[in-house]
Amino acid sequence: MRKILRAGFLCALLFSHNLPAASYTVQKGETLYQIAKSQSTSVEALTKANPTINPRRLHPGDVLRLPSSPTPPPNSDPTPSTPAKTSPSPIAQTQPTPPTEWVRIKKGDSLAKIARENNLTIKDLQRWNRLSGDSLRSGDLLRLRPPPSYPSKTLPTSSPSSPKPATRELIFIEPARAQIDAPKDRLRDWEYIVVHHSGTSGGNAKIFDYFHRQTRGMENGMAYHFVIGNGSDSGDGQIEVGSRWLQQKQGGHLASESLNEIAIGICLVGDFSTHRLGPRQTASLIELVQYLRKLKPDSKLKFRLHREINTKPTECPGKLFPSSAIHEILD
Repeated sequence: MRKILRAGFLCALLFSHNLPAASYTVQKGETLYQIAKSQSTSVEALTKANPTINPRRLHPGDVLRLPSSPTPPPNSDPTPSTPAKTSPSPIAQTQPTPPTEWVRIKKGDSLAKIARENNLTIKDLQRWNRLSGDSLRSGDLLRLRPPPSYPSKTLPTSSPSSPKPATRELIFIEPARAQIDAPKDRLRDWEYIVVHHSGTSGGNAKIFDYFHRQTRGMENGMAYHFVIGNGSDSGDGQIEVGSRWLQQKQGGHLASESLNEIAIGICLVGDFSTHRLGPRQTASLIELVQYLRKLKPDSKLKFRLHREINTKPTECPGKLFPSSAIHEILD
């Protein structure tokens, strides 16, 4: 009889070991998404089970009630070997198909090798990617097609009758203004605006969204909230609004999850370790930062370069970025 009872107790112990814990204590820097993934459940299920918890503001020591039965997280990260089965969110503006005009540089690649494999010339690759030499960095994107051409708009100038034209202030903001304003009644408690460079000669929100989903496995797509083009794959100085801003989701552009919760990410297309920032991108960045601050007039958003706030060393947004001049204007 004792042997039977002992066997039953061991079976019950083994079975209970596989059940999810009834509660979970939040650790420093954790987000609801990370917790849901670690507990084999979904953000929606966790939110429903914890109606008194603010999912955007978790604190170390918070105790979360876990759902009674684990459910697979929705919108699993699409990978090349496992295509996503869920339909794109209607609000997301960037759900791209793979861009055939780009290739990601791998270790051992050279311009000569890539040119030969794609029936191209080295000179074309250099011209399309604004390369002065033949050195490549593993992980960068290389353009395999000529970039589209975008007309260059003339900046408004002052005149005796109108020294400060009304359109001057919002020349770059205006085309994207409706999207920027869309979530103004439900803004997160943002504290920082952080500027990055893409580290590539070209790109746009659609291209970055694809690679962040497919290569970096980011469920929410492009890590930044905004992209400012350089005339390669979008207009020079054109502001693109990412779905993270439209949905007021945390960023994915910093090494610290807790900082991602409160930092807006702006990516300037270009590599400012090899090239200097152009005047149109500069003007667009200044306009965007100032406009975002107007959306939250009660608390001045602090401006930072990626290297000034990241918890891991980085050169971003590049050694040639005019940090002193930009800080003088935006601080």
